[in-house]
Amino acid sequence: MDSKFHKLIGDEQAFSIEHRLLNIVLVFGLILSIWSAFTNYWLNLDDLLVWTCILSAVLLSILYYLSIVKHLYTFTITMLVLAVLVIVPTAWITNGGISGSIPFYVILFAAMGSAVFFGFQKFVVISYMLIIANVLMYLEYKNPSMIIGYQSTWDRYVDISIGLTTTVIINAVVFMVILKHYNKEHDKAKMYLAQSRQVQEHLQYLSYHDALTGLYNRTYFEREMNVLEQKSAINVGVFAIDIDGLKFINDTFGHNQGDNMLTWAATVFRSTFRESDLIARIGGDEFVVLIGDCCSEDMEALYKSFRANIKQANQENFAAPIPLEMSVGYAYLGKKDRTISELIREADNKMYREKLYRKAGTKGSIIQTLKQLLAARDYQRGTHSDKLQNLIASFSIAAGIPASAITDIQLFAEFHDVGKIGISDAIITKKGILTEDERKEIQRHCEIGYRIAQSSTDLLPIADWILKHHEWWNGEGYPLGLTGQRIPLECRIVAIADAYDAMTNDRPYRSAISHEAAILELQRCAGSQFDPHLVNIFTSIVKPLDN
Repeated sequence: MDSKFHKLIGDEQAFSIEHRLLNIVLVFGLILSIWSAFTNYWLNLDDLLVWTCILSAVLLSILYYLSIVKHLYTFTITMLVLAVLVIVPTAWITNGGISGSIPFYVILFAAMGSAVFFGFQKFVVISYMLIIANVLMYLEYKNPSMIIGYQSTWDRYVDISIGLTTTVIINAVVFMVILKHYNKEHDKAKMYLAQSRQVQEHLQYLSYHDALTGLYNRTYFEREMNVLEQKSAINVGVFAIDIDGLKFINDTFGHNQGDNMLTWAATVFRSTFRESDLIARIGGDEFVVLIGDCCSEDMEALYKSFRANIKQANQENFAAPIPLEMSVGYAYLGKKDRTISELIREADNKMYREKLYRKAGTKGSIIQTLKQLLAARDYQRGTHSDKLQNLIASFSIAAGIPASAITDIQLFAEFHDVGKIGISDAIITKKGILTEDERKEIQRHCEIGYRIAQSSTDLLPIADWILKHHEWWNGEGYPLGLTGQRIPLECRIVAIADAYDAMTNDRPYRSAISHEAAILELQRCAGSQFDPHLVNIFTSIVKPLDN
């Protein structure tokens, strides 16, 4: 029923609330006009009155058509206003007060007019119609001789009763419907307002917070920093903190893992600092913490607590592919001898000094991390590494590589498969035949290794070799499909030595083969997978080394 009524007054998507209220008025006015035509005809009242009601129904039908079908709101409401303010009073006066019902119709149209007007217009319409109605009723009932259309007194009272009852009922129904729609629109407006407020609050939150970690962003930090500058604040501390190797993590394990590292770091921040402290992410891997109302002893205690919380977080997340490491520096302002900007710069300088010291102390944290990851996933050959390195050195010299370049080739031999740490263990350790998708996935390790090498100063010289170490002499390798001499000499050397080492040592998925069988396999693949000239050189030097 409700859906049918909505179709009758217009869909809320296509019509404004004012337009639908106008349609309600037209529908009930049409019903009233038809009802009045029947009752006046039944009472055998004057034909002019009956035809007036019929013409009113026709007029309202036309207006309803223009409103609901043609969407002509302004024209329709203009015509309705003319009917309310001009036509009805004029019709009553011109027919000499032919029926006592007319004043009630005037009252009804006044109610209808008030429904489609707002503010001062509504006051004017209601006042006008009330004046007209009162004047007409006064003339009619103070001068009964003006009433010439009734056959008897009984007819007069029946008509008055019907007019009054109809007016009250129709007004009540019209206003109930209008009130229902007003309430519906009001609830909808409240909902929209609440949603708008939520959106506004969310936008304001995003304008001052980092979307990933939920910490404050650079905009909010700089605003608060300016406030502290203006207040000439003292007893203020600043921590400058960097996540070590975030670019390496993104390049090696993907940005999802890098995002996990950032949210992990944010948890450590929240567990260390107070709610009143301002923690902000001001760059990709850069954070700063403003500490208010503190002393130098508080700053040192927070530094130690932060370091302890990092250690605890790594213990709790032992399954993570790489531990969380952060470089930290802090500075304290006990008296107004520096600006907040200078304080931040001091903390930043201390942080970078710590980063350089920690890197130097571990001979390159990324290299050490890679070695640990390779050893954990058995990409290094363990006790066979030294043998392979010696083999690489002898083979390189025999192939014409200068002695000064041997170290780089040995480093390349150690890390050529470093990209496999970014490949799923399930694929790396699978014993059966790889699917096409798995084969494509494992081939990505050359590109992953290339990105890893580029992110490390120590591995940067061998990055290009890592990318091309699976190229074949006949062009059937990957990822670039290079052929012959276009493949770097270092890649051709390591490919032969690594293949020999892999065949002559036990692996989890197969047993080692003999020296002779390995040499035969290298010779069989010479000219296809391997450089045939280098295979000949290798076979000439590997025998005495093997013995």
